Amino acid sequence: MTSFVDPLLGRVVDQRYRVDDELARGGMATVFRARDLRLDRPVALKVMRGDLARDDTFVRRFVHEARAAARLQHPHIVSVYDQGEDEGTVFLAMELVDGRTLRDVIRDGAPLSTRAALRLLVPVAEALAAAHAVGMVHRDVKPENVLLGYGPSSRSTVKVADFGLARVEGAGHATTELLWATVAYLAPEQVEHGTSDPRTDVYAVGLLLFELLTGRKAFPGADPVRVAYEHVHGGVPHVRDLVPSVPAAVERLILRASASDPGDRPEDGTALLAELRQLERSLSDAELDAAPVREETITVPATDDLTQLVGGPGASHTRQLPRTHGIPPARPASAGPGGPVHAGRDGGYARTTGNRVPSRRPDRPRRGGRAAGWVLGLLLLLLLAAAGYGYWYLTSGPAVHSPMPVVVGLTEDEARTALDGEELDPVVRRAYSETVPDGVVLAADQDPGTELRHGTDVTLTVSRGPERYAVPRLDGLTLDQVRAELEEEQLTLGEQLREFSDAVPKDVVVRSDPEAGTPLPPGSPVTVVVSDGPAPVDVPDVRGRTQEEATAALQQAQLTVEVAPDRVFDDAVPEGSVVSQDPGPGQAQRGTTVRIVISKGPELVEVPDVVGRQFDRAAEELTQLGLEVVREDVRGGFFGTVRDQSVKPGEKVPPGTRIVLAVV
Repeated sequence: MTSFVDPLLGRVVDQRYRVDDELARGGMATVFRARDLRLDRPVALKVMRGDLARDDTFVRRFVHEARAAARLQHPHIVSVYDQGEDEGTVFLAMELVDGRTLRDVIRDGAPLSTRAALRLLVPVAEALAAAHAVGMVHRDVKPENVLLGYGPSSRSTVKVADFGLARVEGAGHATTELLWATVAYLAPEQVEHGTSDPRTDVYAVGLLLFELLTGRKAFPGADPVRVAYEHVHGGVPHVRDLVPSVPAAVERLILRASASDPGDRPEDGTALLAELRQLERSLSDAELDAAPVREETITVPATDDLTQLVGGPGASHTRQLPRTHGIPPARPASAGPGGPVHAGRDGGYARTTGNRVPSRRPDRPRRGGRAAGWVLGLLLLLLLAAAGYGYWYLTSGPAVHSPMPVVVGLTEDEARTALDGEELDPVVRRAYSETVPDGVVLAADQDPGTELRHGTDVTLTVSRGPERYAVPRLDGLTLDQVRAELEEEQLTLGEQLREFSDAVPKDVVVRSDPEAGTPLPPGSPVTVVVSDGPAPVDVPDVRGRTQEEATAALQQAQLTVEVAPDRVFDDAVPEGSVVSQDPGPGQAQRGTTVRIVISKGPELVEVPDVVGRQFDRAAEELTQLGLEVVREDVRGGFFGTVRDQSVKPGEKVPPGTRIVLAVV
């Protein structure tokens, strides 16, 4: 069987985008890897299905996606570069994010620790906060629409994609549009009323957090109708019922974000982001990094006998346990991050010894009378002393104490093993160090050799290595956005260099130094190169040149020529030549429009008929018209009458033309 090959592969769309490979195929469109031949950069080309491209409704929807997404300029939102149509192919050109989706992370790695889950979802909340701030609602937040680019800092490359269901807040929503959203992440109000607002996106993020922490959907199922019903009439399960290691505060946030009533959720992405960040700050490192442990034992309501359901392959479905008559069953041992936790009092160890009862010996005949009594008394005294010493030994002495081992300089695992061997409980906190490698113990709150009671908490300070923050990707951002991005990564904006760029708009960052992904100490300055736009070109002086000459000279200088529609009279500039230009000679950006005005030449005057008039009156009339009058007397010119004129009456001449009058 031959596989389907899309006819777009290898084609150049809109004389600009060469289609190289298919990335994904969805209900409305197919996404290809393509290359922008004009700017020589890779892009993601989203092409609408051919049958839908013939429907004006879907085309308008597709164009709406481009315009909605183009309004959102944020480092955690996939940028839209271009939109167009080429011979029936309706397309979007978007930022290409090389990597994988959140769905891949859930499939391959969930359940995740709380810290890992929050580091993936905080950028999503930042993106939604930016969208909600301009009145946009995504309406289709799901793992497939969260992209993770490759790089040392996954946080800086998390991108929210596909604002295809985005709407301006308050705009109408057709109920049929719900068919395009993924039913597993629909909010109840979308199912019941077909409406949405920023709290709809908050609901979906709550479900994403649930899925990252448990490895399963909050509402699983293959029947979309049944799943939609569960959204409206059911409730999100308690995450700690599935993964007890999840902190209770995290469960409370999930239940709040995914509440059935929108009024019970955070009001928008900004509020959700604030709660996520506060949650991360409030949890300890142990809570954030605790390895997820699934619940495999389900306790059912009590009956006449205590019944326990045991999960897991090969386990019996049920088994009967005898009643304990008020004595709670022993808590099973569980594994924590540092090794086994022994049953006993919470947070420590319990050591108990049974009461020893002296063995009875058969009575012996009394010998020696009084001497035997003394011996017996002495033995009783020694026995009491031994019992006292034994009691002290077993309750307060060496039997329940251990010396603090040397742990500084050991790895965390080695230190835990050493403390476990002395029956002491490690409590780990982490701190940055410029000299001690990551994972090595910096300090302990107990001195080596100190006698400590079994189960005592010993706080270990473990090195996190040098404090470093990866330089985020800054190209394509404005300086205000750069400052915010660097501040979030504990870095500062350093020198701001400027250079001309044909590809990057003016006042937008071209690149950073060091480049994105470079680890730096906190507070380190990052130099950025900012675009000054295209390099200026020299504007030639074309005044006095013919229109053709002026146009050629300006175009050669990579400028655009605009000819004024109306020509003007000019006594000094011949007809058809340039009278003026704007801008004038100097420098301007490449492509600047230069407007030129063409001369009509001098303004002509019509010569009147002055023959037969007296010279003085004729000369006055001609002079007022800007003509030069020369008198030439014939036979003395005694009568002062004009007999002839050198320029025929009615002829048009330039001002200043000399006219000779013959006077008799």
